[in-house]
Amino acid sequence: MAYFNNWVPLNRLQCLLLVSAGSISHFFLDHLFEENGHSSMYTWILSTGWWKGRAPVNTDSVVVVGSLCTCLFGGFIYINRLKASKSFRTQWVQSVKLILVIASIYCIWCASQLYLRNPPQPAVGEEADLGVIVFLAIYLFLPHSLCIMSMNPKDNHLDTTELPL
Repeated sequence: MAYFNNWVPLNRLQCLLLVSAGSISHFFLDHLFEENGHSSMYTWILSTGWWKGRAPVNTDSVVVVGSLCTCLFGGFIYINRLKASKSFRTQWVQSVKLILVIASIYCIWCASQLYLRNPPQPAVGEEADLGVIVFLAIYLFLPHSLCIMSMNPKDNHLDTTELPL
């Protein structure tokens, strides 16, 4: 019974973040198992890939993906070795920003190859990268980020009123 006496009350913002994360995670499971795999979400994800025979090798994509990978690895080396900060949190925030910038540029590249070129061209081989990245960003990484944001009430000065237990 001593376990129940150690509950930590949550404030309104923490509750909102956790409820939002749970709702989005629920939709993640719904999309995985609904309509026997023939949902509109799956159709869109698969439509970002290349299914018209063997995909042509695009030298532009090799240059773009190679450059982005080099920037990502170089950025990590710069953040964590060359410009090593004393604060782990600073390195972590800079690393997350780097990942988001590189992922955004890659998504723009994929979208431009699929939606702006006439005729559409596979962004990278036969992969459905754009659809998979968007799906995972919304239904996997966003809920986890919301849970992480709800964990540190001391850093959050917006709402300090606790809900009653």
